[in-house]
Order: sequence, then C-alpha cells, then structure tokens
Amino acid sequence: MSTDDIHKTDELAEEWNQADLALSVKAAARHIPLIGTFELTPRCNFRCKMCYVRMDKPQMDKIGHELTAKEWIQLAEDAAKAGMLYLLITGGEPLLRADFKEIFEALNKMGFIISLNTNAALMNEEMFDFFSKYPPTATNVTLYGASADTYEKICGDRSAFARTLSGLEMFSRIPTVLEVRTSFIKDNMNELDEIRALSKRYTNQYAINTSIFNAIRGAESDVVNCRMAPSEIHALERRNREFYTKLNSANERAVIKNMDTEHFAGTKNNSGDIPPRVLHCLASKAIFWLTWDGKMLPCGTFSSPYTRPLEEGFAHAWNRLPTLAEDIKRPNECGCCEYREGCSNCPANIQAETGTFDRLSPYICAISEERHKSRIN
Repeated sequence: MSTDDIHKTDELAEEWNQADLALSVKAAARHIPLIGTFELTPRCNFRCKMCYVRMDKPQMDKIGHELTAKEWIQLAEDAAKAGMLYLLITGGEPLLRADFKEIFEALNKMGFIISLNTNAALMNEEMFDFFSKYPPTATNVTLYGASADTYEKICGDRSAFARTLSGLEMFSRIPTVLEVRTSFIKDNMNELDEIRALSKRYTNQYAINTSIFNAIRGAESDVVNCRMAPSEIHALERRNREFYTKLNSANERAVIKNMDTEHFAGTKNNSGDIPPRVLHCLASKAIFWLTWDGKMLPCGTFSSPYTRPLEEGFAHAWNRLPTLAEDIKRPNECGCCEYREGCSNCPANIQAETGTFDRLSPYICAISEERHKSRIN
C-alpha cells in the first residue's frame, strides 16, 4: 500500500470514528442503548494476577449463575428492539462456554456490529471454520508478553504464549478487524517495544492499557502488588506516545490507542450535560454492560448501581439505570483539586479502588499528579 493510500485509509478511519462518536452522543441525548457489552462468563483459561473479574466456579456459586444461551439471546432481541447496534462480547474468556457458538451465531444473525474480546488461546481449526462463517466485525486479542517466561509470570501458564500466537495467526486470516492489546504491569512493562513488534506480525492495530484497578464484583487478584507505580505508568505512556510521534513523522501512519477508550466509555466531557451529570462519559446514557449473572451496569468497572433486565424487562431496566446513578457523590476534595484536569475523576474507578464513590483513592490521585507534572515540564 502506498503512502497516499495509507493516508486516505487513516482519513476514512478517522471520519468513521467521528461519525460513530456523533451517533453515540445523539443516542445519549435520546437515551437509546446504542452500545452494549455482554460479559458471558467470569471464567478464564488464564489466571492473570491482575485480572479484575476472573472467578472459579466456587466463587461464582456464592454470587449467582451464568445466564443460559436462551437468556442471552432473549436479552439481545430485547436490546435490539430498544436500539442496540454495537455489541461487545467479552468475559472472562467467552470461548470457554460450551454454548459459545450457539450464542454467537444467534447474535451474529441479528445484524449487530459485533466486537469480540478474547485471549485467542482456545482457537483451533473448528473455531477458525466457525469464525470464517460468522466473523466478528472486530476482534480484540490480548497479548500479555513477548515470551513464554512472561506469560508464566502473568498468566500462570508458559504454554499459553505459543497458543496465543497460534490463535492470532488464525484470526489474522478471518475477515475481521484485528486489534492486539496489552495490559501493562510490572512483569511486562519493559517489553512494550517487543510486544508491539510481535503484534505487528498479525495487525497494525495495537492498543495499550495502564489502568489496572482492584478486582470487583466478588473477584480476587493481586493488583496492588503487581501494577505499575504512577511514575512508571507515565514513563510507559510517554514512550508509547514518542514511538507514534516518530512513526507518523516518517513514512508510516498509525493511531495511538488506549484500551480505556473502548466504545467511548472513557471519552470525557462528550455528554456531561446529559443526566446523570456525575458521569462525564456515555455510560448509562448510550452504553450499558450486562454481567455474566444478569446485572445491567453503566459500564463494566462498576459494581453498582445495577438493574435486572431479565426480571424487570429490558426497557424498564435501561430507563431506571441512570436514575440510580444520580445518587453517586464524588469525593468533596475533587472539586478544588489542582490536578483535576488530568484526572478522569471516574466514579467507577474510585469505587473499584475504595469500595465507595465518595472517598479519595491515593493511587488515582498520584496518577493524576504525575500526569499534571508531565504537562508543565
């Protein structure tokens, strides 16, 4: 592809992104659930030390049960009637479900623009044939490291590295927009360049995540001991930014991406005047998240508030959700903080860190301070 073709492709992609965002903001103004996430399971074939949602069966049994294929399909039909167009399928690892193909085929045939989150390690020839027939519009594969040693440290399984690469190779041959993603912690923070180069074997789409918060909704993980310090987060983000700045000034163009902007949930100040005003993003306005046990949340980082669409009806649950978020109170200190411009001030992140909405998180505050320093230095 020539340089001119690449520039045209980038321009078209940017136009598409802007159109998506404009559509989402208009949907929020009319309170249409345009964008949904179905979290099919909290189970996973990996045991990543920083995972915020992973559970084993005994943990799950204390909370509830996974929705059946029939229930997910019914929820999708109800969501479609209410206006859902974009659908993210995630977990845990969704491919672990024995009925995954039954669910995915039904959702695919409904006409949604579907994105799939997976670690790709469960891909095989059978799944390759299935996705070739029913491809997701987009597929997001998490790559945790550039070696089997790193996978053993983070995921608890060194063989998972080879299986992930095999899965990536298969997804690269499916008609889907493939993106590789990495969540960075201390164990892989020095592998940014190697992971990015490895991902380029399969796709030019690459995104990073440095927002590692405490486990939620009954899950357990070793987040505090393994996540990066605020200064390390800033250093990695700066290195990533410098890479793309240099790349885009040369003969190749690429978009710098962060995972926390998924479906515009992390896009600040696009809908601050739409209730609930405490949420500056599109959560509960045009976005919802359905958990494995049937709770509707504003987004996947929240533990509460939630509604129960299977019990009260999808439309009623969706309409009631923002009224519950109106009761969220931010920490008083946030209003006069000198670092607030560099802080997402996200209630969901604060809740994940502190267990409540109105108490400061020293970790989040330190990240905001570090980002403030980077702007003035």
